[in-house]
Amino acid sequence: MKILSVLLRIETLKTVKRRAFWVAVGVFAAINTSIAVDNVRTARRFPDFAHALPESWPSVLSGLTSPAGFFVAVLVILLVAPEFSWRTGRQNVIDGLSKERLYAGKVMLLAGLVALFVATVLLIGIGGILFSPSEGGPEIIRSTDFSYLAGLTLNLLFFGSAGLMLATLIRSAGPAMGVLFLYFLVEEAIVGLIRRAGETATRITEYFPVNVSEDLGDDLAHYPEVLASVNADRAERGLAPLEFLDVEVLVTAVLAYSTIFLLISFLSMRRRDL
Repeated sequence: MKILSVLLRIETLKTVKRRAFWVAVGVFAAINTSIAVDNVRTARRFPDFAHALPESWPSVLSGLTSPAGFFVAVLVILLVAPEFSWRTGRQNVIDGLSKERLYAGKVMLLAGLVALFVATVLLIGIGGILFSPSEGGPEIIRSTDFSYLAGLTLNLLFFGSAGLMLATLIRSAGPAMGVLFLYFLVEEAIVGLIRRAGETATRITEYFPVNVSEDLGDDLAHYPEVLASVNADRAERGLAPLEFLDVEVLVTAVLAYSTIFLLISFLSMRRRDL
């Protein structure tokens, strides 16, 4: 436990001294505050617009969708990659930390950022609801809401793990972020080409990293009644129904990808010179 507290103190001191951390968190908080204020204003202006728990959980948690994942990934890259050029990690090892413990500190940093972003969204979102005139239901949170929250949290871990992998492999913030954004474009292009091959090939693309992440972060995958309503409307318009893999499958896939990313970053830090 003592070494964990030491690692936590080291990573905290490094993080709070970085301007990128405060800028990213400030911008993220400002975006979510804007969303919360807009929801409250709409609820006050239009009585038919209900903004209360538990019905408004999807709205509250919308701040944790894909843009939040990019925030986490980019922030991890900005915080970790420069350490290799600044030699701060090397100095930590010289001062007595092993590479394994140094890496454990980076994982703690990732976990802390995920927890911070989730807490920020929850505090701002729920705080906004306190000012809403709408009346809530008998429950504060439902099982589907827990499922959606867990899925979005795992998505942040997924993006953060990818950021940590790129930071440790490339060791330069600019190129690492470039590769991150380029990958999303490349996967989208590959998916488009594969889908032309037929339905069987298309189903394979459902397990691609970005597709799995997007589906797990889609509220329709967690709220069956909403999905049924959307598909009923699509049927009336002659459109094919929306389909998702089971949430359990999506969770397993996202955890598997995150584990692979973390393993690659661990091997990179352990085998390469700091």
